[in-house]
Amino acid sequence: MVDRPYLCPICRSNRTQFDLVFRLARAVVKDAETGAITYESNTMELLGPPRGPEREVHCRRCGYTGAEHLFVRAAQRADERRVPYRRSSR
Repeated sequence: MVDRPYLCPICRSNRTQFDLVFRLARAVVKDAETGAITYESNTMELLGPPRGPEREVHCRRCGYTGAEHLFVRAAQRADERRVPYRRSSR
């Protein structure tokens, strides 16, 4: 997991509640003619990253799912726009 802040690029309000999305696979054997499952494994295997080199992130507020770099980049852009708070020296 990347130790960088996330921000949902769609709702732009969520910085804390996310799901990391991984692909799981279960082996099955099907009958060629009927399509009925004749064997199903009891175990699930973790496959490689979903659809490309990056994992996906799911926003738990608005439901958007996208590549991790989109969430990291949205947080970076939002931090760049923030004006740092300065106390007056009075």
